[in-house]
Amino acid sequence: MPILIIAIVAMLIQQTIATTAKLGMPAMFPTVAADLGIDPKVVLGYTWSYAAVAILVMAGCGGALRRWGALRTSQIGCLAMAIGLAAAALLAQPWLALPPLILGIFLNSAGSTVATPASSQILAKYAPPKWAPLVFSIKQTGVPAGLAISGMVLAPIAASLGWRPALLGLACVCILIAVALQPLREEFDADRDPTARPKFSDFPITIRQVLNAPEMRSLAMAAFCFVGMQSIFMGFSVTYLHEALGYTVEEAGPLFGAAALIAVPARILWGWVGSTLIKPKMLLACLAAMMAISTITMGFFRTGWEDWQIFGVMGLISLSVLSWHGVLLSEAARLAQPGEAGRMTGGVLAFGSAGQVFYPMLFGLGLASGSYIVGYALIAIPALFMALVLIASPATTQSSNT
Repeated sequence: MPILIIAIVAMLIQQTIATTAKLGMPAMFPTVAADLGIDPKVVLGYTWSYAAVAILVMAGCGGALRRWGALRTSQIGCLAMAIGLAAAALLAQPWLALPPLILGIFLNSAGSTVATPASSQILAKYAPPKWAPLVFSIKQTGVPAGLAISGMVLAPIAASLGWRPALLGLACVCILIAVALQPLREEFDADRDPTARPKFSDFPITIRQVLNAPEMRSLAMAAFCFVGMQSIFMGFSVTYLHEALGYTVEEAGPLFGAAALIAVPARILWGWVGSTLIKPKMLLACLAAMMAISTITMGFFRTGWEDWQIFGVMGLISLSVLSWHGVLLSEAARLAQPGEAGRMTGGVLAFGSAGQVFYPMLFGLGLASGSYIVGYALIAIPALFMALVLIASPATTQSSNT
């Protein structure tokens, strides 16, 4: 049991910093846009570019996990995030903003994306099968924690001290965490295979195996839908409150961050429910319906709404759109062959990254109509369909060593 606790704590910290690095730029984007002289809505392009890189990394990281081990891969990811954040902070200038931002997006995406499959590989070795949904959910609370930090800490720092110091400070934290993880490597990477070689074929092989397994395929479809919705909520909410409702960045960031914090206990709650009361797949179907209804409601925000009303709707979105991860990941790990949990969860989440590519375009199409209602409805309705798919998908009993 102590090694399980160590694994959960270490991977929780790793997941938190990966999410903070991922969402730091979108949270402070109004400040960045004002400094660089670009349209704040360009943040949707950031989300799209980030996800395009993540698709390749998620489905192609299996070889790296086998050769270097999940812990070493996490450390490499932390260093990549640090370099990407520093490049964006030091090199992006009003007269030359795009190249350094693209470099920052590439390195930040590659570094933060490996966090989930790497941590899934580690936890799959130590989590008891019955409690896997809860264990994975506890680790995944690092995502809303990182989201809250980006909104409640980074956005105000960027507004008061500047976005460049905020990114450089975050880069330093990434380096510190990479160093702090080193003592755990001997234990967590004991199953690595130094003779393995990462190959370009890892990507199509993983994708094909996910699609050929019916229940794994339904999880991949859910990831596509859920991550796509999540990307809009995480990447556009501060800008939405600022642009459409007249909130300042200092007001919108903390309000958004406080709503996101609800997902921390919610993930643990859903992990416990999925371990004890409801089958994980049925729980995911219920969450899909909840996220559809609450997301549609967000499109109806108006300047006359009170803070508590906006917070209430965003809180429901946090309960669903930001809280399903541990349940879905534990299911993917359960269905994977022993020792393949990291690769297969990465394959499922590659479809989630594809959702991050598609949903900003879908959402942008809705915004082009001149209505936020249309935009939010377009990204919410597929979740209702997904609820039916999850209920109807065939059940299997195959289990890995999770």
